[in-house]
This record gives sequence, C-alpha cells and structure tokens, in this order.
Amino acid sequence: MSDTDQTSSGESAGASRRPMYYGGGNRAIYYGGSDRPVYYGGGAPAAYAGSGYGGAYYYGGIGSGGGGEEDDSLMGAVTVGRMLRVCTQRWVTIAVFVIIGFIVAFAVFKISPMIFEAESVFEMSMRRSSYSNLRPAIIDADIGSTMDEVFNTRLARLRSRAVIDQIVSQYRTDYPSSTVTDEDLIKTLVKSKMTLQRRSRLIRITVRSTDAELATNLANAYAKAAEMFTSDQNRAESEVAVSWLSSTTEQQKRNLERADKEMLDFRVANQLDFMASESETAQQALSKINTDILGLESEITKASELRKTLEAIQSDPEKFGSLPDSVPRSLEIGTSFQLLQKTLAEKNSMLARYTANHPEVKIKEKEVEVYTQQFADVVFRALETCKANLDLLQRQLAQLTPKRDDLVKKLSDLELKMVSAKMKLEQLERERELADITYKSLLQRTREAQLASDENTAIIKQVEPAFQPDKPVLPNPLIIFPAGPAIGLLLGVLFVLVLDHLEDKIVGISDIEHRLRLKTLAVLPHVRRKKREQLARLVTDDKFSQFAEAVAGLRNLLDSPRYQEMSKVVLCMSTQPGEGKTVTSCSLAASCAQSGQRTLLVDFDMRRPRLARIFEKKQGEFNSLPHTLAKADPSLFASLPVPSGVENLDVVLSKASLEISPANLMGSGIIVEFFSWARQNYDRVVIDSPPFGIVGDVMTLASLVDSVMIMCCPDRTRFQPIKHAARTLTESGARVIGVIVNDVDFGRRNHFSQYDYHYRYAYRYTSRYGAYGQGKKRTGSAGPEGGKPSLAAATSKPVYGDDLAPSPHGSRQDHVDVSMTDDE
Repeated sequence: MSDTDQTSSGESAGASRRPMYYGGGNRAIYYGGSDRPVYYGGGAPAAYAGSGYGGAYYYGGIGSGGGGEEDDSLMGAVTVGRMLRVCTQRWVTIAVFVIIGFIVAFAVFKISPMIFEAESVFEMSMRRSSYSNLRPAIIDADIGSTMDEVFNTRLARLRSRAVIDQIVSQYRTDYPSSTVTDEDLIKTLVKSKMTLQRRSRLIRITVRSTDAELATNLANAYAKAAEMFTSDQNRAESEVAVSWLSSTTEQQKRNLERADKEMLDFRVANQLDFMASESETAQQALSKINTDILGLESEITKASELRKTLEAIQSDPEKFGSLPDSVPRSLEIGTSFQLLQKTLAEKNSMLARYTANHPEVKIKEKEVEVYTQQFADVVFRALETCKANLDLLQRQLAQLTPKRDDLVKKLSDLELKMVSAKMKLEQLERERELADITYKSLLQRTREAQLASDENTAIIKQVEPAFQPDKPVLPNPLIIFPAGPAIGLLLGVLFVLVLDHLEDKIVGISDIEHRLRLKTLAVLPHVRRKKREQLARLVTDDKFSQFAEAVAGLRNLLDSPRYQEMSKVVLCMSTQPGEGKTVTSCSLAASCAQSGQRTLLVDFDMRRPRLARIFEKKQGEFNSLPHTLAKADPSLFASLPVPSGVENLDVVLSKASLEISPANLMGSGIIVEFFSWARQNYDRVVIDSPPFGIVGDVMTLASLVDSVMIMCCPDRTRFQPIKHAARTLTESGARVIGVIVNDVDFGRRNHFSQYDYHYRYAYRYTSRYGAYGQGKKRTGSAGPEGGKPSLAAATSKPVYGDDLAPSPHGSRQDHVDVSMTDDE
C-alpha cells in the first residue's frame, strides 16, 4: 500500500494551497522532501549506529545473543537459507557471472601460449668411506640425517645460481648452434622443477618451454651439469674438511695446554694443602675449648644448685638433710646442726617434765638460740664461699666463649675457601678432560679425513634421458573450462550476497522473526487497481474479500486472550511513508467495529492528515484534533468524534495548520487526558501516526498506547530502520507486539511461499463454492448478507500466540495469513 493518493487535478491544486510539511507533488511524498527516508535524530541510518546498540532486538526486550546478532561483514550473515534465497532471487546475475567465467576461460585457452614439458631422470646415491672402521670424513650436515633430508639438501644446492650457470655452459658445449640467448635459458631453468620420487633415489628434472626441442635439450644438460657439479663439490668439501680439521686440531691442542697451565697456577695460588692443615689445627683447638666450656658449665650448674640449697637451709634449718663433701664447710655445718638438734631434744625432754617458765627450761632455750645462731653463721660462711666459687666459674666461662666463637668463624671461613677452591679445581679438571677428549677425537678424524679425501659422498648418474614431447601440457582444457564457470559461480554468489547485504531490505519472515526477533502478526497480500480511499473502505465495501478476511484475522488475534489486555489502544506505525499504515489503521478499525466493538480511529498524523479525505469529510463537517488539543480543554473532546459511515466506528480527524506545532502538542499534558477520555468511551482505539524517525510524535504516542504494531513491506522496508524503531520504542517503555507484513504479492514467487498454500487453497475454495460477496449463491447454504456464507474459515487462519490451539492441518501456525494490498 502507498500513502500517496491518486487524486484528480482539482484535488492536487487544492492540496498545493495547503501547508505541506513533508514535500509535494503527485509522486510518493517522503518526509523531509527527498526520495530517501530521513531518520529521526538526523542523517542517514548510521546516525543510530553509534548509539551503542550492537545486539538484536528481542520480543519484549533487548538482547544480544543467539541468531539475533548482526554480522557487520561485507556479505552479512552467511547462512544456507539466506544463500538459497539470494541465489534463487538473483539467479540471473549468477548465470551472467557463470557465462562470463566461461567466456574468460575460453579466451584464456585461446590466447595462452602452448607449453611443452620435457623430463629427465637421474639417480643420486650416497657412498660411505671404504674404511669400515672409520666414520665419514666429511663434516657435513648431510651425515646423520635421514635420506629425504640429505636428498632435499642436495636438491636445494642443485637449484643454486652456480649450477644454473654451469647448465648454460653445458648446453652451449652440447648445442653450439643454438640461437637461444643466455637470458632466455636462465629464465627457462629458473621455472624448471626438480622433485624427489617418493620411496626411491630417483630425481626428476622437469623443464617447460614453448619450444619442445629446447625443453628436451635443457633437461638433458641439467642432468649432466648436476653430475659434474656434485663431483666437484664432493672433492672440494673433502679438501675443505681436511684443512678445517687440521686447523681445529691445532687450536684444540693449544686449549689443552692452556688448561694444564691454569690448573697448576690455581693450585699454587690457593695453597690448598696449607689451608687443609690450618683447618685441622683450628678444629683441634675448638674441640679442646668446647670440652673446657662443657666442664665449666657443669660446675656452674652444681654451684648454682648448692647455693639454692644453702639459701633454703639458712632460712629454715629444718630443711637440712645431707650435703656432699665437696660443699665448702660441709663438716662444720653438720657438727653445728647436730649440736642444735641435740639441744632441741634436751629442751623438748625438759618441757615434758617442767613448764616453759622453769629455770632449766629457760637455760636450754638460751642454748638453743646460741646453737641456732652458730648454725646460721656457719651456713652463711658456706654460702659466701659457694657464691665466690660460682662467680669464678662464670668468669672463666666468659673468657672461653669468645675464643670458641673466633675459632668457629675462622674454621667456617677456611671451609668456604676450601670448598670454593675445590669446585674451581674440579671445573678446571673437567675442562682439561674435555679438551683432552676433543683433541684426541680431532686427531682421529683428521687421520680419517686424510684417508677418505679422495672419496665421494654423493654420486649422480643419469638414468633416463629426456625425449622431445609431442603434445603441450598447457593450456589444459580439462582444468580451464571447468575452472572458469566455477570461479564465475563463486564470484556471482559473493556478489549477490554483498549486494543483498548492502540493500538491507526485509524480504521474508525469517528477517522479521530471526533477525528482528519480532512476531509476525499478519501477512497482507497485494491488491491491484485500487486507490487508497477504495482500499481503506474495502473491509466494509467487500466484507468477504481476501483483504477483509485478512484484517479480520488480525482483529481476532488482537482479541485473543494473549493480546486482549494489551490491545485496547493500539498504534499502527511505519519507519517510512508508503508502507500502508493509514489504510491498515482504517481497515483494522472498521473490522473491529463490524465485530460489535465501539471503535475510535484517531488521525494523529497532524502534519499530513489523510483520514478526512478517506472518509470523505469536508473541513466544515468536523472539529480538527490539533486545533481542539491546542485549546487545552478536555470538555471539547466529545465534539471531536464524527460518524464514519460504518456502524460502531467514529473517527477523529485532523487539519494541517501553520500556526499549531504538533511537536508542542505532544509535549503537553492534554494528550494524556485525550487518551484517558478515549479509553473511557470506546472499546477499541486505533491510532494512525506519522512515520517513525521523521518526527518525534511516535515516541510520545507509543508511550501512551497499550501496544505498537510496525508496518513492513517486503523488498521495500529496510532492516536497520525497523530494528532501530523497535529498539528505541522498547527502551522508551512502549510495548511492540509485532510486525504487520504488507503488500505481499502471492501471485508471483517470493519468500513468503510458506503462506502461498493457504492463499491458493482459499482461492480454490472460493471458486468451487462461489465468489462470496460478488452476488453468487450456493445452494443449501445460507449465511449472513442474504445467504452468502463467510470466507473467513477458508482464508483467515489467525494465530493467537504460542499458547493457542494448532491449525486444522496439524501444525501450529505462528502468523496470520491474510490477503491485502494497495498502491500505498
């Protein structure tokens, strides 16, 4: 469908006198005055590419995973389904590439020069020394390697510049009458190949040239030159090896003499024997001091314990037991203690006979005091002697400890010096031993090299000479002719993939459901030869048309339990003019009214209103929505609805004005009050809005309605704008419930083929039982409108979400199959 009208010249003249916000003329008018859609926020689609939105839009929210992610490469996301779709759609372009590839292949085959190939075979064998007990004399990386490594190394040498020069010389010697220049010969030889035949010692030389005779002669000359070069190289390598071994042996001999001198000098400089003797003397002195220290520590321990015992006896004589003889004054202490004990016993005996105040008892008490004092004095003198001895022992220990520490440090330093010297000496001994072994080995290898200097290490012998070829090897038609179309096919597929990605158009249901992650609510087929006014009234004028059944299916979907709570106030919007939002809004409103719902259709496209012309209302017959909203009086809302001519359907119309700014109206609170009034007075409210992205009205309207439906036209609507619209609306709090696919031509092959079966089935159903709504009747069947049965059962197969019943064909349908379009 198209938002442009097929109007008469009078209407065009009248329209030219009205304010034009989005452009002018009879052609499709694009908002912004150009044929290219302008996106909200200014600029091209890249204006929203930098907004940080890198993921895909998911139904009900924004996501970043799964198949919704977009490939930013030049070809886009390459999938099998997309490749099949693009190749099917643009097979002509691919066929052109294939034809061009075939033509190019034919041209290449014709203009390519004929190349002849000659091949010569020679054998390379390795010969060891004839002395069985000797190792190979020649020092070469080939020795000890695998046969393949040896041969590959030799082959690399045979490709050197010196060999090529020798081949040219050999060719001039064998064929002196040849007129080919040296530069041509070198170019031909550089392009030649030399390969080792697997699991053999055979080497194949392949020479290609436009002259068959030249290729043959060069191949044979190559084999002869390789044989001569190998022989000369073997001889030179033997001589070099002997010379190198002799000089290396002399150098190693000097190294051995230097190692002997270093060992001798090291022994003299470090005096290892003297350090060992000094270490033994220090060890003996340290052992004696340690013994003395242990004895002193034992004596100190004993003296300390004795002092503690004497101190305890001094304070309490009763604790006296026995003392060792080594205790100072031990005999005197024992005698005093015995006298004291004897006097105490006598006193206790007298106390048994007399009282404590008896004169004899008093005398004994004095004797006890005397003996007690005498015992204390003796113990005191012994304690002093013990302390003096303890102090002497501690002074002796203090004198020996520093000496022991000095000896320990000296001994440790000697040990470190000896260990370091021994390690260095061992290293020198190992170096000397290694130098000796190397020297002896070099002497042996020098003798071997002298014996084997006249022997070859590799022998090359020509096995099969080259023969002149009869047929060229290039160009090969078996390769060129299949390769040309194959490359053309590949380039064609790549080209159409890049072209499809750059066009960025939605072409099928997969683009909507997989890339956008949005539901497909309805698929509306194309209707030919209908003006917009006729198409907008087609639901009421032809109730049983494919178009009416399609809109009825969309209405039933909105009335389903899944969407009923979110479809009282719906907004139909598009990302650019010409996608059919106005006709879809009118048709949906009329279908809702026919189902008995009190419906209100509001024209919120206040810059370029169209509903007044569709419903044939003159300017004096209605109150304009923007003019009424500008008065900011909610009581005037009741004067806005006018009858549409359809039962249960009222419309609110708008007039364009240069004095009222729709943007300012959208920013005022009167819009919210208008929506509240509409919800209270109508069962269903359908909003027709301007395109998204061109003006900011849709953002305000989307936040006030219950749900938003986005229009999409295959091969016309671009993916990035509709993705940006869905993302922006969701982030602003709007509920985007899905997409209405419009203007689908089921009469031709397209990527909505999954609906083509239902369309053709409905057509056969109509043809068999009569074109309902066109005056034909079916015998035995009565329906509404004078016995004409409804066609909804045949053509409209609505789906009410994932939780609804499956279709009659046994599979659950995810979309509404409808038939509608116009030239919008």
